[in-house]
Amino acid sequence: MHSEPQIALNCPYCEESIYETLSWFKKSYSTCPSCEKGLVAGQFATLLANLELAMDASIEEMLNGQPHTGCCGQQSESSDQRESSCGKGTSCC
Repeated sequence: MHSEPQIALNCPYCEESIYETLSWFKKSYSTCPSCEKGLVAGQFATLLANLELAMDASIEEMLNGQPHTGCCGQQSESSDQRESSCGKGTSCC
């Protein structure tokens, strides 16, 4: 069974932490458990999108390992196919 992760975000009104699931923050309307002011999904949309991207990247890294990058930040390939953008050619990565 898949359990939805709980996260903590601060209420934009009272600044108290709200510990709830991602879906709770995505609901079209809810109220802060501390101050009981109304919260709409759009107030958290950008932050939630960034959190989901970070979680997806973390899962991808756990499954596939962290990509090796050279000094120029390019993901390395096999040494005969590698070409760097820093001008070091195959000696970069």
